[in-house]
Amino acid sequence: MIKSFSSRCSIAHRGAVFLCVLGFVIAVALCSLAPNKAFADPISTSEDLLNSVSGNVYLTNPPSANSGQFWSNGAWHNFSEITPADKRQNGPARDLGGGWYIQWMGKTNGGEYMIWRYHNAWTYNGATWGGFKVRFNNIGYTSKGEAIDSILDFTSVMAWKFDGTPSPTWFSPFEITTKYGPIVGAVTTQDDAADTTPVGVQSIYGTSIVKHGTDTLIDSDNEVDIVYWDIDRPVVMPDKSLNYSSNWRESVHFVSGYKGATVGTHTTLQVSDNGTWFRSTQNDDSQVPDNLSTVVAKATPQFTTEWRGHTCSTGIGYDTRVTVYPEWSAPVKSPERQIHKRGETASFDVTETFPYVADSNKASSIVMEDTLDNALDASRATVQVFKNGVDVTDNWTISISGQTIKATAKNTGHGYAEDKHVFRITAPVSESANLDSYETENIDGNKYWKVPNTASVAVNNNAKVTNTVHVFVPYEAKGSVQLKATKSLLGGALQANQFTFTLKDSNGALIDTKKNDTSGAVTFGEIPYTQEDIGKTYTYTIEETPGADAGMIYDSHSETVTVKIEDAGSGKLAITTTYDDDGAAFTNTKTIPVTVLKTSTDGSVLSGAEFTLYKDDGNNTFDANDTPATVYSDAGLTTAIPGAVVTTDAAGEGHYYGLMPGTNYWIKETKAPSGYNLDTKAHLIAVAADGTVSTKDSAGVSANLPLKNGVASITIADEPIPNLPLTAGSGMVAALLFFGGLLAIGGSALILRHQFLDSKPNEK
Repeated sequence: MIKSFSSRCSIAHRGAVFLCVLGFVIAVALCSLAPNKAFADPISTSEDLLNSVSGNVYLTNPPSANSGQFWSNGAWHNFSEITPADKRQNGPARDLGGGWYIQWMGKTNGGEYMIWRYHNAWTYNGATWGGFKVRFNNIGYTSKGEAIDSILDFTSVMAWKFDGTPSPTWFSPFEITTKYGPIVGAVTTQDDAADTTPVGVQSIYGTSIVKHGTDTLIDSDNEVDIVYWDIDRPVVMPDKSLNYSSNWRESVHFVSGYKGATVGTHTTLQVSDNGTWFRSTQNDDSQVPDNLSTVVAKATPQFTTEWRGHTCSTGIGYDTRVTVYPEWSAPVKSPERQIHKRGETASFDVTETFPYVADSNKASSIVMEDTLDNALDASRATVQVFKNGVDVTDNWTISISGQTIKATAKNTGHGYAEDKHVFRITAPVSESANLDSYETENIDGNKYWKVPNTASVAVNNNAKVTNTVHVFVPYEAKGSVQLKATKSLLGGALQANQFTFTLKDSNGALIDTKKNDTSGAVTFGEIPYTQEDIGKTYTYTIEETPGADAGMIYDSHSETVTVKIEDAGSGKLAITTTYDDDGAAFTNTKTIPVTVLKTSTDGSVLSGAEFTLYKDDGNNTFDANDTPATVYSDAGLTTAIPGAVVTTDAAGEGHYYGLMPGTNYWIKETKAPSGYNLDTKAHLIAVAADGTVSTKDSAGVSANLPLKNGVASITIADEPIPNLPLTAGSGMVAALLFFGGLLAIGGSALILRHQFLDSKPNEK
């Protein structure tokens, strides 16, 4: 049996108006109102109402922009004319004449074509207008193979409201929804109100099934089954109470052209005595065709219907019976391409839209088959089957033999292998299959192995094959690099694990930390690269982490390293590493302390002596070009000594810190202790690159300075100033000085006398 359904709308909101047609299109046709009795056959009942659907007019295509037309300005126009590119949006409104408009509404019922008009001054008695026409082309065929169209002609539409309630801005008596199909109803709202404005509608419309491309009815011996469902709404009174006794509650009236009707055994519908009216008596929350609020009517190719309702809608569907399984479209496999590494799972969708069928024309067998390429591991494959997004795998028998997967329909009748089916197949990419012989393709600059795949769907052993899709497996080239640095130390002997280095990426994220070995080599851990890295260049930074070793000057520069990845072929990568000009060489300097010891020539220590340390200008001779050195008073090298001048303490010591390896200095006494002669000699202080300190003796022979408390120390001795002999006290000294003065005066007088006598003539 073939069934097609529509939906109904909610009282609370226009967007709840649903119409559900599951598989084909409504045959909507021109018919004039006829007041005669609908039919004489009695009403029948059924435990399974939907299985009572029969007929021999087969409707295959649901209402859509491809088949739908509307009558405007004396001609038929395609629905596509008012369908926006973005179906989530509303389309333009087209004038149908008589105050009616048709428009695509993108946000209701999955998108719908709505026919509507602006309100007039409605009263309780309502207002009545002439109607409109719509057409659906090539919607199916008769059992004789005639292609058919349908025409729906609303000849009269009356709308009313309760006196005193707001007038709605617009209302709609008919909609064709993507989700539910065609509906007849009373849908309305106000522009300035969140809730719908209750409105009652009476529509009289005729339906005709015609030969394709004409207005000619199909043969009268054809029978069409019509399903009206979700007839369940009362009248909503102004006080919000529900009135199921009003004749304006949701109802369907078979005016003419009907031959009989069937309701469910437990129906909630009220049926008129003559079997022509079906009225709601109870709410049905299911919103699907069922035994409660659904009626199945048999009709001729031309029939007239009257519908009444109050802010609601009734779904309309048609069903037919034929004996030949209808033509079906070729299946489609997707996605067209996907990229997966070995071990990753590929997923395919084989999509097939099966026609709606009745028991009379169902297929004897339906099989989906997919023979997976050897690059895929079929032993770990899975299969799921979805019908309109719902998992229906249990309706299919799944089998896997070798690389071949099959899904066989357990039931090919109505309600099973119909409508849109998706066969979802997953299979991991083989981790061991040899892909060397496969075709390769470059995608966005990367090379991939190209694994093809197709599937088929066979109905009655007649198979249709899908398009070819591909799994692209990354060409597996691998490689790695170990970045390196070198460490050297001036002023000391390098020890293993003495200094720490970090490796960071271009974002500053830490990659690795390593220490130097005894040779100064620093080797970081391997950085792996894959095929995905081909054509890329990575930048890394190597830096030394400063320690806390007193007197150590740490290398603070940052080394930049670039790594370029290229394809070397044969599954290998060509990796080019470029360092800065120094090749990631780091040099630390351990500064040297020196102690000057001041003593007397007799060996006693002397305080108060001042010394200045000079840096040699490079000529290895102390001269005026040698300037005071930059040195410090502490091992941490935080406090510079002004002018490099130190004064010996009570121990006779003066201390210098921060002498640089590989540098010559001169030390010179600039102030002697009281009572001692100043040492005017400049003494050499030669600091070798390894940190040893030497000087030269008076003969010019170099010798390492001795260590005192682990520090090189130079001793400089001063001679004391000699004193006169002292034999008496201070009074004697004064007497001697006085006597000496007299002698000097007397000697001077004698000298002057002789000079005078020598200058006179001789007198005897």
